[in-house]
Amino acid sequence: MLIMASIVTASAATSRLVINEVLQSFQLDKSIVAFYAAEAGVERGLYQARHFDFNATEFNQLAADLPNNSSYQLVAKGAEDALYASLNQDESYQVDLFDANGLSVLANPIRSLRISWTGVGSWLEIKWTPWTTSGVLDNPQSVKVSQVSSPYTLQLYDSTAYLYRVRLIARNALASNIQITAYNSLGVQVPIPGRVSIKGLGKYPVNSAQASAQAILVTMPQKSPVSGLYDYVLYSEEDIKKEN
Repeated sequence: MLIMASIVTASAATSRLVINEVLQSFQLDKSIVAFYAAEAGVERGLYQARHFDFNATEFNQLAADLPNNSSYQLVAKGAEDALYASLNQDESYQVDLFDANGLSVLANPIRSLRISWTGVGSWLEIKWTPWTTSGVLDNPQSVKVSQVSSPYTLQLYDSTAYLYRVRLIARNALASNIQITAYNSLGVQVPIPGRVSIKGLGKYPVNSAQASAQAILVTMPQKSPVSGLYDYVLYSEEDIKKEN
Protein backbone atom coordinates (compact mmCIF):
# COMPACT_ATOMS: atom_id res chain seq x y z
CA MET A 1 0.00 0.00 0.00
CA LEU A 2 2.81 2.41 0.88
CA ILE A 3 4.60 1.64 -2.39
CA MET A 4 1.37 2.12 -4.41
CA ALA A 5 0.65 5.42 -2.63
CA SER A 6 4.16 6.67 -3.39
CA ILE A 7 3.83 5.72 -7.07
CA VAL A 8 0.42 7.45 -7.35
CA THR A 9 1.75 10.60 -5.65
CA ALA A 10 4.81 10.73 -7.90
CA SER A 11 2.69 10.14 -11.00
CA ALA A 12 0.27 12.92 -10.02
CA ALA A 13 3.11 15.36 -9.41
CA THR A 14 4.75 14.45 -12.72
CA SER A 15 1.44 14.78 -14.59
CA ARG A 16 0.82 18.22 -13.10
CA LEU A 17 4.33 19.32 -14.05
CA VAL A 18 3.90 18.08 -17.61
CA ILE A 19 0.49 19.75 -17.94
CA ASN A 20 1.91 23.06 -16.67
CA GLU A 21 4.75 22.85 -19.18
CA VAL A 22 2.30 22.19 -22.01
CA LEU A 23 0.11 25.12 -20.95
CA GLN A 24 3.13 27.43 -20.71
CA SER A 25 4.31 26.38 -24.17
CA PHE A 26 0.83 27.01 -25.55
CA GLN A 27 0.69 30.42 -23.87
CA LEU A 28 4.14 31.27 -25.24
CA ASP A 29 2.96 30.46 -28.77
CA LYS A 30 -0.01 32.79 -28.30
CA SER A 31 2.26 35.51 -26.90
CA ILE A 32 4.45 35.37 -30.01
CA VAL A 33 1.45 35.86 -32.28
CA ALA A 34 0.20 38.72 -30.08
CA PHE A 35 3.66 40.33 -30.19
CA TYR A 36 3.74 40.34 -33.97
CA ALA A 37 0.21 41.74 -34.05
CA ALA A 38 1.42 44.61 -31.82
CA GLU A 39 4.39 45.09 -34.14
CA ALA A 40 2.06 45.28 -37.15
CA GLY A 41 0.11 48.02 -35.37
CA VAL A 42 3.27 49.99 -34.57
CA GLU A 43 4.46 49.72 -38.18
CA ARG A 44 1.15 51.13 -39.36
CA GLY A 45 1.45 53.93 -36.80
CA LEU A 46 4.99 54.81 -37.90
CA TYR A 47 3.92 54.93 -41.54
CA GLN A 48 0.95 57.11 -40.63
CA ALA A 49 3.11 59.49 -38.59
CA ARG A 50 5.74 59.87 -41.32
CA HIS A 51 3.40 60.38 -44.26
CA PHE A 52 0.55 62.36 -42.68
CA ASP A 53 0.13 64.98 -39.98
CA PHE A 54 0.12 63.34 -36.56
CA ASN A 55 -3.13 63.54 -34.62
CA ALA A 56 -3.32 61.57 -31.37
CA THR A 57 -7.13 61.42 -31.43
CA GLU A 58 -7.14 59.83 -34.88
CA PHE A 59 -4.36 57.42 -33.92
CA ASN A 60 -6.30 56.17 -30.91
CA GLN A 61 -9.06 55.08 -33.29
CA LEU A 62 -6.76 52.88 -35.37
CA ALA A 63 -7.41 49.18 -34.81
CA ALA A 64 -7.65 46.09 -37.01
CA ASP A 65 -8.45 42.39 -36.92
CA LEU A 66 -5.81 40.37 -38.76
CA PRO A 67 -6.39 37.21 -40.88
CA ASN A 68 -4.70 34.93 -38.29
CA ASN A 69 -7.38 35.76 -35.67
CA SER A 70 -5.18 38.33 -33.91
CA SER A 71 -5.81 42.05 -33.56
CA TYR A 72 -4.07 45.30 -32.70
CA GLN A 73 -5.02 48.69 -31.35
CA LEU A 74 -2.97 51.88 -31.18
CA VAL A 75 -2.62 54.26 -28.25
CA ALA A 76 -0.74 57.47 -29.07
CA LYS A 77 0.32 60.76 -27.52
CA GLY A 78 1.76 63.89 -29.10
CA ALA A 79 4.10 64.69 -26.21
CA GLU A 80 6.33 63.00 -23.64
CA ASP A 81 6.79 63.67 -19.94
CA ALA A 82 10.55 63.12 -20.11
CA LEU A 83 13.24 62.31 -22.67
CA TYR A 84 16.11 59.88 -22.16
CA ALA A 85 19.31 59.43 -24.14
CA SER A 86 22.97 58.47 -23.99
CA LEU A 87 25.57 60.09 -26.22
CA ASN A 88 29.04 59.02 -27.24
CA GLN A 89 31.65 61.75 -27.42
CA ASP A 90 30.71 64.41 -30.02
CA GLU A 91 27.30 62.85 -30.72
CA SER A 92 24.25 65.11 -30.63
CA TYR A 93 20.61 64.91 -29.57
CA GLN A 94 17.90 67.28 -30.71
CA VAL A 95 14.87 68.45 -28.71
CA ASP A 96 12.08 70.34 -30.48
CA LEU A 97 10.08 72.60 -28.18
CA PHE A 98 7.36 73.53 -30.65
CA ASP A 99 4.39 72.14 -32.52
CA ALA A 100 5.79 70.47 -35.62
CA ASN A 101 2.80 71.63 -37.68
CA GLY A 102 2.85 75.36 -36.99
CA LEU A 103 3.99 78.40 -34.99
CA SER A 104 1.16 78.45 -32.49
CA VAL A 105 1.77 78.95 -28.77
CA LEU A 106 2.16 75.65 -26.93
CA ALA A 107 -0.79 74.40 -24.91
CA ASN A 108 1.70 73.97 -22.05
CA PRO A 109 4.32 76.74 -22.51
CA ILE A 110 7.87 75.81 -21.47
CA ARG A 111 10.01 78.21 -19.43
CA SER A 112 12.95 75.97 -18.48
CA LEU A 113 14.57 72.58 -19.08
CA ARG A 114 16.14 70.41 -16.40
CA ILE A 115 18.97 68.28 -17.80
CA SER A 116 20.77 65.62 -15.79
CA TRP A 117 23.37 63.07 -16.88
CA THR A 118 26.28 60.92 -15.74
CA GLY A 119 29.77 60.37 -17.15
CA VAL A 120 33.06 61.19 -15.48
CA GLY A 121 34.80 64.06 -17.25
CA SER A 122 31.91 64.67 -19.64
CA TRP A 123 30.52 68.05 -20.65
CA LEU A 124 27.31 68.91 -22.43
CA GLU A 125 27.38 71.65 -25.02
CA ILE A 126 23.83 72.97 -25.11
CA LYS A 127 22.77 75.04 -28.11
CA TRP A 128 19.34 76.51 -28.59
CA THR A 129 17.74 78.59 -31.33
CA PRO A 130 14.71 80.72 -30.37
CA TRP A 131 12.10 82.25 -32.64
CA THR A 132 8.89 84.06 -31.95
CA THR A 133 5.43 82.66 -32.59
CA SER A 134 5.20 85.20 -35.42
CA GLY A 135 8.15 83.52 -37.15
CA VAL A 136 10.97 85.99 -36.32
CA LEU A 137 14.26 84.17 -35.74
CA ASP A 138 16.35 85.29 -32.75
CA ASN A 139 20.08 84.85 -32.12
CA PRO A 140 21.23 81.27 -31.43
CA GLN A 141 22.79 80.76 -28.00
CA SER A 142 24.95 78.12 -26.38
CA VAL A 143 26.49 77.08 -23.08
CA LYS A 144 28.92 74.36 -22.06
CA VAL A 145 28.23 72.59 -18.76
CA SER A 146 30.38 70.16 -16.80
CA GLN A 147 28.90 66.93 -15.44
CA VAL A 148 29.65 68.12 -11.89
CA SER A 149 26.91 70.73 -12.44
CA SER A 150 24.31 68.06 -13.22
CA PRO A 151 21.38 68.54 -12.96
CA TYR A 152 21.53 71.77 -14.94
CA THR A 153 18.56 74.08 -15.47
CA LEU A 154 18.38 75.88 -18.80
CA GLN A 155 16.35 79.07 -18.48
CA LEU A 156 14.46 80.13 -21.61
CA TYR A 157 12.70 83.32 -22.76
CA ASP A 158 9.05 84.18 -22.29
CA SER A 159 7.35 80.83 -22.81
CA THR A 160 4.21 82.32 -24.36
CA ALA A 161 6.07 84.20 -27.11
CA TYR A 162 9.00 81.98 -28.10
CA LEU A 163 9.56 78.52 -29.52
CA TYR A 164 12.85 76.61 -29.44
CA ARG A 165 15.02 73.95 -30.98
CA VAL A 166 17.58 72.66 -28.48
CA ARG A 167 20.62 70.55 -29.31
CA LEU A 168 22.80 68.64 -26.84
CA ILE A 169 26.35 67.60 -27.79
CA ALA A 170 28.53 65.35 -25.62
CA ARG A 171 32.02 66.74 -25.24
CA ASN A 172 35.25 65.22 -23.84
CA ALA A 173 33.64 61.89 -22.86
CA LEU A 174 30.53 59.70 -22.94
CA ALA A 175 27.41 61.36 -21.53
CA SER A 176 25.04 58.65 -20.33
CA ASN A 177 21.68 58.46 -18.55
CA ILE A 178 20.62 61.84 -19.91
CA GLN A 179 17.20 62.86 -18.64
CA ILE A 180 15.37 65.95 -19.88
CA THR A 181 12.24 67.38 -18.27
CA ALA A 182 10.41 70.65 -18.96
CA TYR A 183 8.75 73.16 -16.62
CA ASN A 184 6.44 76.14 -16.96
CA SER A 185 6.91 79.61 -15.44
CA LEU A 186 5.48 78.34 -12.12
CA GLY A 187 8.00 75.50 -11.88
CA VAL A 188 5.40 72.81 -12.64
CA GLN A 189 6.52 69.98 -14.91
CA VAL A 190 4.85 70.02 -18.33
CA PRO A 191 5.00 67.57 -21.27
CA ILE A 192 7.63 67.99 -23.99
CA PRO A 193 6.05 68.62 -27.43
CA GLY A 194 7.36 67.70 -30.85
CA ARG A 195 7.46 64.01 -29.94
CA VAL A 196 5.31 61.05 -30.93
CA SER A 197 4.59 58.17 -28.56
CA ILE A 198 2.91 55.17 -30.22
CA LYS A 199 1.94 52.01 -28.33
CA GLY A 200 0.76 48.96 -30.24
CA LEU A 201 -1.45 46.57 -28.24
CA GLY A 202 -1.60 43.09 -29.78
CA LYS A 203 -4.05 40.35 -28.82
CA TYR A 204 -4.43 36.69 -29.79
CA PRO A 205 -6.81 34.98 -30.21
CA VAL A 206 -9.54 37.58 -30.61
CA ASN A 207 -12.66 37.24 -28.42
CA SER A 208 -11.09 34.69 -26.10
CA ALA A 209 -11.11 34.86 -22.30
CA GLN A 210 -7.63 33.31 -22.32
CA ALA A 211 -6.19 35.55 -25.03
CA SER A 212 -2.57 36.63 -24.78
CA ALA A 213 -1.78 40.35 -24.93
CA GLN A 214 1.51 42.05 -25.82
CA ALA A 215 2.50 45.71 -26.18
CA ILE A 216 5.26 47.58 -28.04
CA LEU A 217 6.03 51.25 -27.36
CA VAL A 218 8.02 53.49 -29.71
CA THR A 219 8.85 57.19 -29.39
CA MET A 220 10.31 59.53 -31.99
CA PRO A 221 10.33 63.16 -33.13
CA GLN A 222 7.28 64.24 -35.12
CA LYS A 223 9.68 65.57 -37.75
CA SER A 224 13.04 63.96 -38.52
CA PRO A 225 15.89 65.97 -36.95
CA VAL A 226 18.31 67.53 -39.43
CA SER A 227 20.93 68.86 -37.02
CA GLY A 228 22.90 65.61 -37.12
CA LEU A 229 23.76 66.35 -40.74
CA TYR A 230 26.07 69.09 -39.51
CA ASP A 231 28.12 66.67 -37.39
CA TYR A 232 30.10 65.81 -40.49
CA VAL A 233 32.44 67.70 -42.82
CA LEU A 234 32.74 67.02 -46.54
CA TYR A 235 36.08 67.55 -48.23
CA SER A 236 36.22 67.97 -51.98
CA GLU A 237 38.60 69.44 -54.55
CA GLU A 238 35.60 70.56 -56.61
CA ASP A 239 32.62 72.77 -55.89
CA ILE A 240 29.79 70.92 -54.15
CA LYS A 241 26.47 71.67 -55.82
CA LYS A 242 23.00 70.63 -54.76
CA GLU A 243 20.82 69.42 -57.61
CA ASN A 244 17.13 68.51 -57.55
